[in-house]
Amino acid sequence: MPNRDKNEQSRRWWSPILKDIHFWVPLIVLLAGLIVLRWIR
Repeated sequence: MPNRDKNEQSRRWWSPILKDIHFWVPLIVLLAGLIVLRWIR
């Protein structure tokens, strides 16, 4: 089943990213900045 193997590789690729704080902190800062910009307007 090549599709299953590809799905497992995809999970292996995403798993460290989702657990990595260096991915989430900039994302949260970006979203907070966009919210603040909308609030200021």
